[in-house]
Amino acid sequence: MSFAIVAEFPLGTYRGHLPDGRPDPLPSPARLHAALLAAAGQGVRADAAEGALAPSPADRAALAWLEEHAPDAIAAPTAVTNDGLAVAYRPEGFFGVRERRRVPVSREDALGSVALAAPVAWLWDDPPPSGVAAALEALCREVSHLGTAESPAVLRVGEALATHRLDRAAGLLSGGGLDVEVARPGRTATLERVHAEAVGRPPFGSADRARRAEEAVIAPPSRTALALARYAPLEAPAPEAPWPTAVLLPIDEHLPPDARVAWSVALHRALVGLIGDGAPPLVTGRYDAGVSRPANRLAIQFIPASTPSAPSIGAAGAFALLIPGDADPGDLATLGRAVGGLRELRLGARRTIRMQHPVQVLAGDSFWSPVADGSTRVWVSGAAIPESRPVRGQLWTLGDAALLSVGLVLRDRFDRPADRAAWYRGLVAGVAAAGGVVLEAHKLNGGDSHRYVHHVTPETAVQPYRAALRLVPLVGDRTVMAIGQSRHLGGGLLLPLDLPVGQGSTGDWGRTA
Repeated sequence: MSFAIVAEFPLGTYRGHLPDGRPDPLPSPARLHAALLAAAGQGVRADAAEGALAPSPADRAALAWLEEHAPDAIAAPTAVTNDGLAVAYRPEGFFGVRERRRVPVSREDALGSVALAAPVAWLWDDPPPSGVAAALEALCREVSHLGTAESPAVLRVGEALATHRLDRAAGLLSGGGLDVEVARPGRTATLERVHAEAVGRPPFGSADRARRAEEAVIAPPSRTALALARYAPLEAPAPEAPWPTAVLLPIDEHLPPDARVAWSVALHRALVGLIGDGAPPLVTGRYDAGVSRPANRLAIQFIPASTPSAPSIGAAGAFALLIPGDADPGDLATLGRAVGGLRELRLGARRTIRMQHPVQVLAGDSFWSPVADGSTRVWVSGAAIPESRPVRGQLWTLGDAALLSVGLVLRDRFDRPADRAAWYRGLVAGVAAAGGVVLEAHKLNGGDSHRYVHHVTPETAVQPYRAALRLVPLVGDRTVMAIGQSRHLGGGLLLPLDLPVGQGSTGDWGRTA
């Protein structure tokens, strides 16, 4: 059984800096060691020695074990670095009220922060001896922050899933991964020596008075007894797609966004009509009383041919019939016969769309083209409808509504309490903890909002919105997916948008068709 130290950041952000002053993207094992040393030497577990505090023998043994055993793996969550252009001004010195002299002020770039989508963890394949494990667990409870004081953290011994594993054979030019500092034997002694030199003897009498001018003296951090270790990313198993199969039905006409729900409803009615009496709940969405409803049923979405990363679907586009993985084989056979007999769609008396054959069958987890080299994929929703009114007793935003919709699509992965409000809160928190991030969200104003939804529940507010999201590792970066109240009939389709790695804004994402 492995051993893990988990760090949670209540503010959702981590602040630290590298030796060159840049924001630290991830707390390293060396920083973890330093935080535990501070807790051991200045916390309630410290021993008094010669008028000063020092780590106890049990804690020294635990710190020595950390120096001799670099973590075998790391759990590094999705992170976004905020290294904006803010400037910090710091007064240096003190002058009496009656003196009309200007206080010297230093000007430096403010330290950026890193937003973390989930806790950070350090894992060891073999647990430490029981005494060391007990000391580490006790020290974790005494750590107040990692990085700067503006970065409070809660440390505990627990369980975590690794995202990167130590590459012991890594060289200067080998592969990619995370390069982080680890403590080596002698690091504890080095930090204690540096601390003692910085503190020196306590001042007495006049030496302790406030000076008229002071210069900030910050000694550069010691680099003694540190080593650089590389952690290679693990190949995570591809998450199961909410709709593992997609059937493409090409058509001869492009559909504008505000017409896609109506035409998807028309296609749905045509399929039900071709099946006749006894159409399965997979298609109708109607279930007998007492029957547990699945997370997803048949969904119908229009895919424009102009969509970047879309499969080859003809000149205009295609309807995609998205089929959930738990569909009954008999129901699929019934649906297949109806699709084979479909030749045209009618909307009212004058609007007709001709269907083109043959159809294509694609895997739902490899629907879109792969992400281009040097790019990262975000998802931009079509007009989505919230699936609940704001949850009482909680600050609720469009971002929360988007995370809830993602959670309802993937609801089988999360626990479901009996209370609906608690369930919704749990889904939002679970999706965020698993890596779901809402980059932007805004309402769609103007026009008839009912163009974007066919039917809503009484608790739903009909307020179309669009959102840009990051969803890896919740879903694969080629997975077809839709969110929102109208996801089964033409609304809320997530379209891929590839951005250069490191780009901080989604740019013109709102123009994606």
